[in-house]
Amino acid sequence: MNRNIKILLAIFTICLLAVVVNLTWIQIFGAEGINGNAYNKRRLVQEYAVQRGDILSADGQVLARSVDTGTEYRWQREYPLGKLFADVTGYDSWKYGRTGLEETFNKELLGLGPQLTVRGLGNRLLGANRKGNSLRLSVDTGLQRTAVEALGARKGGVVAMNPRTGEVLAMVTYPTYDPNVAVPLPGRDTGAAWAALVADPNKPLFDRSTLGLYPPGSSFKVVTAAAALDLGVVNPQSTFDCGGKLVVDGYPIYDYGRRSHGELTFAEALVVSCNITFAQVGAKVGASALVEYAELFGFNREVPFDLPLGVSKVQPAKTMTPVDLAVASFGQGGDLATPLEMALVASTVANDGVMMAPYLVTEILDYNGKTIESAEDEQYQEVIDRATAETLTAMMVDVVDEGTGTAAQIDGVQVAGKTGTAEIEGAEPHAWFICFAPAEDPVIAVAVLVENAGEGGRVAAPIAREVLEHALK
Repeated sequence: MNRNIKILLAIFTICLLAVVVNLTWIQIFGAEGINGNAYNKRRLVQEYAVQRGDILSADGQVLARSVDTGTEYRWQREYPLGKLFADVTGYDSWKYGRTGLEETFNKELLGLGPQLTVRGLGNRLLGANRKGNSLRLSVDTGLQRTAVEALGARKGGVVAMNPRTGEVLAMVTYPTYDPNVAVPLPGRDTGAAWAALVADPNKPLFDRSTLGLYPPGSSFKVVTAAAALDLGVVNPQSTFDCGGKLVVDGYPIYDYGRRSHGELTFAEALVVSCNITFAQVGAKVGASALVEYAELFGFNREVPFDLPLGVSKVQPAKTMTPVDLAVASFGQGGDLATPLEMALVASTVANDGVMMAPYLVTEILDYNGKTIESAEDEQYQEVIDRATAETLTAMMVDVVDEGTGTAAQIDGVQVAGKTGTAEIEGAEPHAWFICFAPAEDPVIAVAVLVENAGEGGRVAAPIAREVLEHALK
């Protein structure tokens, strides 16, 4: 009898220890995973009991705010300006998840980030004022609206930046969506509208400005020119011959439209966007150096940003054949870039050869509107010498004054720019334009990409001009 009792006691002891060990493991190691599980309804209810902070534009417009629904998921989002900033703010939805700044700054908006005032801590401990922190952005409502109207109903993206600070002033993609569709507020059935967005072959939920990777075409010639000038392998007066065709390892390379420019200087080659010249310049620079400079400009790197950012690419030097190098030198072949990356290229030249880290969030504010954290302008990379940047700026001014970029001219303002017409097999070329102004003291840099729209100087440059004009008023 005593033996049976001892066996039973041992079994109960083992079971008790197993329960203790399991609960301890859950508390110490498993709590975060359980709490973060998308199917954990309790976590969602707890999060939506908090009034998320607002998201504000640089000019004080409310881009996202929380409204009291009186339901189980109490505080839900509302986006007063609808589509205008959809790809900046993203959306917050208990049903469809989070994207954009709503996702990357989720903890701050819930008041769970490291930014906490003494009063905020007291309120949290006492259970009072369950409101998160707000975000103030660098984007301007007026400039954003101008970029949207200028791009119109054409697939593509527009990015405007302050080259001196790295602040993103406008960021637009088309097609886009209304983030309110992602929020199933009481009495509003958005299921059909959401399903239509997801099924749309034009991908309105995809941010072309930050994630779209496109051949940059001749806009990449700014990178090649920067490398060549910085290394001293050419100068603006170096002469080249463009017979309309260049054979590299048995492969014929042509200028766009099979033009022939004859003898011309390197500066003139940028003005008329001569592929033949840049293929020759690329050979002088060499694959290793070209890739090295492209990477200094941000290619093949995960550039830090407040939103997910696609990695712009150039082919690794060790795999480049002479033909690969030739076509990469004028932005074709394995070259791929996001509009934000090409805005960084323009900004770097504008900022005397120094690339600033891009950012959107300038301030984090507590629920009383008090600033608890401010963004600091951060130098990301010194890319080229100041003298190189000045020389390249002068060449880019000539592109707008007398070359392929004349559609970006603004009376009384010198604009520095470069067009791009990225050829796509079996389709119309992508139209690019990158620029900055005023050339002598830049305050804004812009990159424009329009999918399958033809020549950059004809399509993308006028869009950039409208954005520049608004910013310079």
